[in-house]
Amino acid sequence: MGINRIDHAAIYVGDIGKALSWYEDVLGLTVLSRSDHSAHLACRGAAADLTLVKGSCSLDNFTFGVDDEEDLDRVGAILTRKGVAHERFAGDSRPGEGAALKFHLPSGHQLRLATGGAERRAGISDFDARGSHVPCDMDHINLLGEVEPEVMRDFLMMIGFKSSLNISVEGKLAGIWLRGSAYDHDIAYMKAVNPAHRLHHVAFAVEDGNHYFRLSDRLMETGHRWEFGPGRHNAGLGSSTGFGTNNYAYVFDPFGNRNEFSSGMEQFADDATPLSVDIVPAQMPEVMNGWGYEMAETFMTVGS
Repeated sequence: MGINRIDHAAIYVGDIGKALSWYEDVLGLTVLSRSDHSAHLACRGAAADLTLVKGSCSLDNFTFGVDDEEDLDRVGAILTRKGVAHERFAGDSRPGEGAALKFHLPSGHQLRLATGGAERRAGISDFDARGSHVPCDMDHINLLGEVEPEVMRDFLMMIGFKSSLNISVEGKLAGIWLRGSAYDHDIAYMKAVNPAHRLHHVAFAVEDGNHYFRLSDRLMETGHRWEFGPGRHNAGLGSSTGFGTNNYAYVFDPFGNRNEFSSGMEQFADDATPLSVDIVPAQMPEVMNGWGYEMAETFMTVGS
């Protein structure tokens, strides 16, 4: 019982063909189906990990996996008690989706919970790169919005997520990281610098350092560069272990949606004490990268 990891995200792109030149041709994702208005893609297998929706940029919706319909019943009952509108549906919006429940977070983002059907557990990450540069799986998502982080944290914990990390800047909570699974974090939320932005990044799973080398070479060979990283987050300000210490690299797709490639998350017990840190703005580069002090200016100011 409970919530697993992210199983799927649907993002807006200005042109399906141009977006596929990135997600299919550069990153190596497999197109499961395509129309004039959308395309379903997988890192591997027959279940869609990412859906491209014709629009401009940013997030349409995202889905976390659950094991069975009892999990949907449990969350649905909580939402009913709290007066939050929600809808059950059959789960036919993408390949590999089972029974599902959808509702909106206080930030306005549409979150879906879905089973994977009889053939697979939804929201279970695959970290085997098989010697390829192709991302292994979905890994997590980082949202942006105007709602205060405390409101989002309380809502997500109400439906079953566990708090991992809280970062304040000069006493004001600025970002929250939570987990459904045992991994460091599965979902994050930050107060948006630009009120119009709703997505900071969708993250793909990376196996190890050699996988970053292969991805980096693939980007170079196709005329692309990282926005920021590879590096190691440093929320503990000096520790390479504990909450907020995963590895990362970031790059933008052709329409301004940021992709992260994440690896090395530790796993924690359900009752592990979350990390809370309060920093001054000058410490942000150190928090974001423990290996060096450089940080792309766009990282804190640009979303989609």
